[in-house]
Amino acid sequence: MKNKKLVLSIVTIFILLLLGFLRWDNFDSSGDINYKYDRWASQKWVEFYPPLAASPNSMEFPLMYMDEIHQSDINKYLEKQALTGELVNKWIERTKLTDGYIGLLLLNILVVIYSSIKLFILRDKK
Repeated sequence: MKNKKLVLSIVTIFILLLLGFLRWDNFDSSGDINYKYDRWASQKWVEFYPPLAASPNSMEFPLMYMDEIHQSDINKYLEKQALTGELVNKWIERTKLTDGYIGLLLLNILVVIYSSIKLFILRDKK
């Protein structure tokens, strides 16, 4: 089979897309706070939508050493975790996993494009 690389890359793309869709598990929301779990990093995250904010953007941060947080405790929690450096370490871990995933996905897409072009050029020459 001449196009093993193409078939393998397409299968790998589908597996990567499936893994991407299964990365996050949303938990219950309580008011302006939404909890989600990053399966790749085994880390619980909080998505907070400030009620009186000028923009609809949310804040995201890892939730460490507790299962839930109240809106009044967010600033104190973030200050404490930022001083220890753990907050940054969790963000770096999440970013590395995301960047690696995107890199693998793009690499597979490029292999599919290259293999397809090579297959069609060889077919046209015959």
